[in-house]
Amino acid sequence: MDPLEIGHVIGVDGDTVDVQISVEDLKLEYHGKTYRIGRLGTYVTLPMDRRTLIGYITKVGFAGDLEPGPYPGPPRRITVTSQLLGTVEGDRFSRGVNEYPTLGDPVRLGVDEDFELIFGCFDELAGNDGGGYRKAFSMGRFAIDTDFEVKVLGKEFFAKHVAVMGNSGSGKSCTTAKIVHEATSLKHAQVVLFDMHGEYLKAFSDEFGNPLPNVTYLSDRNLVLPYWLLAYEEFEQLFIDRHNPLNVNAQKLFLREALEKLKLAGAEELGLRWEMTVDTPVYYDLQQLLTYAINMNNARYVLNTQNYAFARLPYRQLPPHEQEQLLLTKRMQFNPASAEGEVPHATYFGKLLGLINNIEGKLNDRRYDFLLRPFEQAKRNSELAGRMREEATPGQLSRTVTHVLRQILGQLDERRNLTIVDLSGLPFDVVDTTVAVLTRALFDFNFWSPPDVRHPVLLVFEEAHNYLPRKPIEGRKTFARDAVEKVAKEGRKYGVSAMIVSQRPSEISETVLSQCNSMVLMRMNNPDDQEYAARVVSDQFRSLISLLPSLKPGEGFIIGDGVLMPMRTLIDMPPREPQSANMDFFRLWATGGKGVDADVIVERWWRQERSGHQAAKGKPEDSPAVPEASPAPAGDAPAGSGFVPLERLSYGCPKPQQPQEQQPQTSNDDMRADPQPEEPVADAPDADADAPSADAETAQAEEELILPAQHDARPSGRSLAQRKLAELAARLSGRSAGKPGA
Repeated sequence: MDPLEIGHVIGVDGDTVDVQISVEDLKLEYHGKTYRIGRLGTYVTLPMDRRTLIGYITKVGFAGDLEPGPYPGPPRRITVTSQLLGTVEGDRFSRGVNEYPTLGDPVRLGVDEDFELIFGCFDELAGNDGGGYRKAFSMGRFAIDTDFEVKVLGKEFFAKHVAVMGNSGSGKSCTTAKIVHEATSLKHAQVVLFDMHGEYLKAFSDEFGNPLPNVTYLSDRNLVLPYWLLAYEEFEQLFIDRHNPLNVNAQKLFLREALEKLKLAGAEELGLRWEMTVDTPVYYDLQQLLTYAINMNNARYVLNTQNYAFARLPYRQLPPHEQEQLLLTKRMQFNPASAEGEVPHATYFGKLLGLINNIEGKLNDRRYDFLLRPFEQAKRNSELAGRMREEATPGQLSRTVTHVLRQILGQLDERRNLTIVDLSGLPFDVVDTTVAVLTRALFDFNFWSPPDVRHPVLLVFEEAHNYLPRKPIEGRKTFARDAVEKVAKEGRKYGVSAMIVSQRPSEISETVLSQCNSMVLMRMNNPDDQEYAARVVSDQFRSLISLLPSLKPGEGFIIGDGVLMPMRTLIDMPPREPQSANMDFFRLWATGGKGVDADVIVERWWRQERSGHQAAKGKPEDSPAVPEASPAPAGDAPAGSGFVPLERLSYGCPKPQQPQEQQPQTSNDDMRADPQPEEPVADAPDADADAPSADAETAQAEEELILPAQHDARPSGRSLAQRKLAELAARLSGRSAGKPGA
């Protein structure tokens, strides 16, 4: 009798085989090693005529209602259910089966010799093919027998999308870091990791907390994502005020009309006049959009004409296209009533105030600078500071997007193959949009690349349930879900792969998860998550889901084309762990920790500056492209991250964005005057001819006040405004006192 035979087949249902155990002793000694019979997660073999089938035990129980024998003797008629995984033919192992057992066929226990054959075949498959590179990477040790190393085929694993799923604390973040570390160990790999909670910088930093040389780290402090990359619907969702449903349609209509007008100059310069749509990513001035909205919210027409009822008569007589240009570039005043009569704009009058408030509010919120003030934000990014300048034509400004994409893809000053996009400091209402825009841009980049130069990129979506919801969110569009679903369905053809990481698979788009050909399934206790995971994995692996609650932290099943059969794996730790360890409540409650300084925390809260890994210690960033100022304080940003601290910038007071048309005192005589352009009148020379006039000083002060009043409504800006007002008042007072008759 075969010493490894443990029972025989009593039922076959597709790839599932029921086996009755015929041995009484459930421990088997073989070649000096003890094996347990009938244990969940162990392997069995089924010898056939010319081949041997390999199965995996997924269920153990009794057959019938027979009473068990006297304790502690082994029970009789134990049955196990085995999932067929593959076939050994000769000395080769392959996935799947094409011959099925019959009732009564013997069943053997899987032992080291079988594993050696399986892993030996895989080692041959994973070896170098003569191209000088390895075809597989190590994930850890085989949980059933740790003498065997589990390797994963790189091409099959990454090309068809990956999912890493498991409860919080199951080792999911370390597994993700391990996979990314193995991928980026290849010199020409390209990985973009969307880090929801700021965990992964630590995993890819040196002992001083500085990013490794191959890493680009982008956070809310130095990420640049120009607003003109947003599609119309994304821009609309960001700024439309929906509190008053009666005004929503007017705001939408205005936005579409305004964006088409504002994008026209850049499109014509780039030769895109006839190809341009409202979604074409060409530059336009956001301040002009705000000016146009303010003007149209107050716009009035001269009765029975198409002319706008500007407060100054000469402007009323201008041709329509010149009036439109004024509305885009200058804040105009409209005459509320006159002998001629004025009528409000039928569509926009009084209906754009919510839109205006949203644009102004976000422009004055530094958290949105990465999106709405890209040129100011670029000054804090050492790689982009010298490349993105606002003094250029619309077409040239449109082309600055090239630098943003090259940085994301690690192709600027130095080749870097990992980009970490830290989303933790961004306002939550733009996280979805940020992921959507970058995902779409990277997909389009490869889509439009010629096939012979197309380079593969892996997009890692960490904590994906936050922005890839299974169901649409009421009242909001889910742009990230749409973008990632497109990558999941079409990305493989263009070299764009997705890696989905989540602790709540039941809350993730089923379209995305069902396209993941490879999965790492870790401990999962929630029944809804287990059921959902069972629906998206292939039929032959569904029986493994019931084993997930019993997995240890750091242990998982690797399934898919990257491995020859499902591998229960003790996953190796990455060289450095992410910042994802649980806080030790009990120890800190007992010892008190380092203490909390409320003043410092409130100061950081005001300034929207986060502590910890985002202020890693190390040598200051060397960024000659940035204007020099005072030395950076200790605890500077991570070197190599492209980040330049705000304190190292010397912001001047730029020219005002749009001058505001002053409201004149109108009379009936003014209304009847011939509409000729107003000519400046030269003042008579006096003793102060060389000194600037009071009006000039006022204009200069107003120009200087544009930045704190409109650009940056923060405490430092307000104090600057107060100082300049005081200086202006003092100058004017002194001027008046020195003139005769004052």
